[in-house]
Amino acid sequence: MHKKLINKFFKEIAEVTETPSAAALANFQIKLLINKGGEEVTEMLNDVVFSKNPTRKEEALAQREEIQSMTCEQLIKLMRGKCDPANQAVLVERATEFEGELIPEVIRMYKRSLNTAFIETSARILSACSLNIGDELVKCFDEIRSPYAQSVILVVLGFKADEKHVPWLIEKYSEFKRKYPDELYHDGAYYAISEIEERFYL
Repeated sequence: MHKKLINKFFKEIAEVTETPSAAALANFQIKLLINKGGEEVTEMLNDVVFSKNPTRKEEALAQREEIQSMTCEQLIKLMRGKCDPANQAVLVERATEFEGELIPEVIRMYKRSLNTAFIETSARILSACSLNIGDELVKCFDEIRSPYAQSVILVVLGFKADEKHVPWLIEKYSEFKRKYPDELYHDGAYYAISEIEERFYL
């Protein structure tokens, strides 16, 4: 329905800087989590890190065991604190087991959060959950307090939104580029449109 609009967007409007933005990193990390083969890549990266720091491996494995038995409330607390990057996939997987209870609370908290760890972990969980939350995220977008958090939720919409939201995403790209000329918040919309193109047209 919006294939021509997407083509026009990538041809005439969008450009990505050489230095990866926060949105680019968020998009990459989410794709690793939810795409086939991503788990193997993540484990290989973890092995490289652990080979240089055996103590961290012990701590990460201990935390991993704790995560696997955490309650919904404990998971939300960990999302706001320090979760070893090696355990992000385990945290996301455990969180999706409680998604009916956890996702509404995460969305509620996300609107006012300035906590970078919570924002980024929430994005992974929201993208990986099986709930149809695209329309809800678009509806509450203007309630999100932080422009950084808005940019990251745009990335999430690439994985959750329907193609009907493409014109809205293009508007957000232009709006964020205008409002924040010294930031790369508009990249969130860029990656959202790219993911929607991949899901619906490629």
